[in-house]
Amino acid sequence: MFWGVQDLTAAVHGTPRDVRVYYPSYDGATASAPMLKLCLTKWPVVLFLHGQPPQGVSNTGYHVRWERFAAVLARCGYVVVVPSHTAVLSQGADDPAIAAAAADLAWVRNQWEHRRWVDTRPESTAVVGHSYGGVLGSRVVAANPAFAAFASLGAPYAELNDRQAVLTAIGRPTFFAWADGDGLGLAFEDLDRPTKVWDGLPQPRYAAVYQGEHFDYLRAADTGSALRGPCPLVGGAMADLVALFLSTHLPVPLGRTRVGDDLKPPQVDLTPEQERFAGAHLQGVAQFQAAPGCRLDLRWNLDGRTGSRRLGP
Repeated sequence: MFWGVQDLTAAVHGTPRDVRVYYPSYDGATASAPMLKLCLTKWPVVLFLHGQPPQGVSNTGYHVRWERFAAVLARCGYVVVVPSHTAVLSQGADDPAIAAAAADLAWVRNQWEHRRWVDTRPESTAVVGHSYGGVLGSRVVAANPAFAAFASLGAPYAELNDRQAVLTAIGRPTFFAWADGDGLGLAFEDLDRPTKVWDGLPQPRYAAVYQGEHFDYLRAADTGSALRGPCPLVGGAMADLVALFLSTHLPVPLGRTRVGDDLKPPQVDLTPEQERFAGAHLQGVAQFQAAPGCRLDLRWNLDGRTGSRRLGP
């Protein structure tokens, strides 16, 4: 399917704060694209929490720079809520930012003009967060253990005094991604070194470790003067992997195509009409694998089912 987007503000629309909402559409990929409305089912929700912007990029409007990532999720059948926020390091379960994130979800579920087609159940809700947004996301999920899943992108958990408690409290299937590159701050997001934190976590989980830098999820044009890794395709590949991960845990209104533990995109035969809607969708992994300088190691422990694979040369 296609995707549409709306920019909503407190002044005009009554939102708790500025927020961008992506949604499935049957026509186009613009702000004017119509919502794809289903009679008997509703769309699950993904809350996306960005971190602090890279040096040289303003926090004002930074949330819209995550369009490529959010659009992939919307094309998979999710309403994606991306609020603009200050993204400071969340240091406790009583952080007001947790309640603010809950208010964003509540507004989309109860006041948005398309709320009728939003699945309001916690078990139909997932959270994705980058950097400090990932740390905040872990606390949001811990505060609502009925949420379906969580994806953490480069979250610097080592900056927390209660890292082990936070990671254990997530309690839901989790996709952890982090960079292995030259950036000085990357050690704070590494869950393998100096101790194998990822190995000891209790929840079903993935680790996706890519050769690159902290902001490689974004296009180079959106990262200011931030250090970049050798592969410009990290964002597309990671968006696909997160979408495939979420598809195994959130209900999909239009039916589910089986995705294996290895998160390989399913092979499907498309009619010409289906090709119009699904053409070029979930091609990020294939493009990544074929590109020089791109490498990502994926591994998983899903209630005792373990495995691994490498993407790229």
